[in-house]
Amino acid sequence: MQSLDEKHKDWYVERPDSPEEEIKIYLINNSTDTKILFSGHRGSGKTSTLSKLACNAEIQKTFFVVKFSIKDELNVADLMYTDLLLAIGHRLYEEGKELLDSGLKDDLDKWAAEVTRVTTKTDQAEAHVEAGISAWFFKATGLLKTGFEDKREFRQKFEPRVPQLIDYINRIIRAIETNSDAGERQVLLILEDLDKPPVDIAMDLFSTKGTVLIQPECKIIFTVPTSLLYSGQYNVVKENFSDQFPLPNFKIIEKSGERNDRGWARMREIVERRMESQLIESRALDHAVGMSGGVVRELIRIVQGAASRALVAKANVIKFEHVEHAVDKLRMEYSFSLTRDEYITILQNVHKSKELRHDDEKPLLDLLHNLFILQYPNGAGWYGVNPIVHKLIGVGA
Repeated sequence: MQSLDEKHKDWYVERPDSPEEEIKIYLINNSTDTKILFSGHRGSGKTSTLSKLACNAEIQKTFFVVKFSIKDELNVADLMYTDLLLAIGHRLYEEGKELLDSGLKDDLDKWAAEVTRVTTKTDQAEAHVEAGISAWFFKATGLLKTGFEDKREFRQKFEPRVPQLIDYINRIIRAIETNSDAGERQVLLILEDLDKPPVDIAMDLFSTKGTVLIQPECKIIFTVPTSLLYSGQYNVVKENFSDQFPLPNFKIIEKSGERNDRGWARMREIVERRMESQLIESRALDHAVGMSGGVVRELIRIVQGAASRALVAKANVIKFEHVEHAVDKLRMEYSFSLTRDEYITILQNVHKSKELRHDDEKPLLDLLHNLFILQYPNGAGWYGVNPIVHKLIGVGA
């Protein structure tokens, strides 16, 4: 279930339609501080793809890469643009502090002390003003990740300081890029897990606050949910961001319903690189691939569940019925969210038409965001209902 890093690169399976090479060329050859939206379904393998990109020799030679997960820094269920900028400032400082001169560090420490006095109750402020910018960043992001009432008060008091934060972010970027020890590399920020917030929060971040998020003067890759691209607000979003690159699911079926052998084989390979192939019957593995819908994380969840069931049954191999048991459990999870007749109608229409059409945008985007609806690459692209959900909406197995 973990994203793949350099230590697990042998587990990585190339997908036929991966945009990785295109993104690399775009970054290296673009002379502007380009801001990229990298989209895909949750669990499609975006983080693993970005990890592979970040480790690429040409990228490492050209860029000082700062890559981090937003959910490690902040609470993605309650995320504001101020939080995101704070996390960017924090990670840039921590990754680049050895390259900053003493004057900039002193300025940052003084600013941290000033902000502490403004955002902290008077009787507590003096205990923190001498701690410095690093301790302040840790305290601020920690509060935003776990705090409640204090978080609201902090945001209200800190928001007027956002222009100062952006100025310091840009000073850090310039200091890194002009330090000879950095090898004349440009800063490249890679922000993962911005596809995890609820749809409305993601929409607010990238449409309403997009003009602020692009102010750091470096190249940035933002991961975003697929649903963002299908919102009526996307025309506003794309005005602020240079380009968008989707990471498609593995195409295991064609629009006609026929099996796509190339995509199907790659999905089987994902499992076979992680376990000995004789531990799962071929028919059982095919069933797991078919029910995954081409989403990597769904495939992993199904096989993990099937393996557990096989162990409980004291079997020496994963069989079809073990996979079906795992699928039934996942289907039950999906059923908990399928509580409105409107959802069922939408899914039945998508299954029939292979198109994304409905009078009300919000339920459509919610279903797309939560993997009830999957997008497949095939020319202009088409849409299908997650195979696990088929029985729940009465369209067969």
